[in-house]
Amino acid sequence: MTDVPRLARALAVFHAWWEDNDWWDGNELYLDLETAKTHAAFSYQGDEYGHPDDEECEEPEACARPDFSWEFDHGQWMLLDHGKDTLVRVSETTVYRPATPREVEQQDALQAAERPARATAPHMPLAMALEHEAAKRLKETPSA
Repeated sequence: MTDVPRLARALAVFHAWWEDNDWWDGNELYLDLETAKTHAAFSYQGDEYGHPDDEECEEPEACARPDFSWEFDHGQWMLLDHGKDTLVRVSETTVYRPATPREVEQQDALQAAERPARATAPHMPLAMALEHEAAKRLKETPSA
């Protein structure tokens, strides 16, 4: 088996996609968040509303237009149209590269420094750890 090279973070990009839509033209990677959001909204608008010329829409009230806003939740930006989720998302994605020898040394040193803390941490299910912490806090709270 060949050795798998250690990795280091090269840069962060922003991935725009439309959930449950494999053919959407807006599924791209961008270097900055605002460009990703702008292009994702523009691509969604084209699919849902079209991009009419000003001359095509004689009466602006008669032409359906988007009312976009962005909401950040669960580590990603979600495009809303008139307050309704469009399923268009933008999230940060890390691009990796092979680590330099110096970065491998730094990674090893960080792991060695964290090892004692992990060894003394309690190993129990989350529910049990929460119950334990709650009981500890109840004991520390003076009764009235």
